[in-house]
Amino acid sequence: MKWISALFIGAIIGFVLPMMFGGRDGEWATGWTKWGTVHPFAGSPGLIFSIPLFIGVAIAFRLFFSWHRD
Repeated sequence: MKWISALFIGAIIGFVLPMMFGGRDGEWATGWTKWGTVHPFAGSPGLIFSIPLFIGVAIAFRLFFSWHRD
């Protein structure tokens, strides 16, 4: 897997997973997972993005699929 694909998947999961747990007022934004979570648009009522999740998923996908290919 190329880095751009891994980063793209990481970005999608970095947005979707926090939104599944309630967005800005939900469980994700009030627990320990709020560390590293940003609100990319100030006027948005609930959109949040998790930077650690984005980086972790991108690295994990890249390592797993690069290892699996060889």
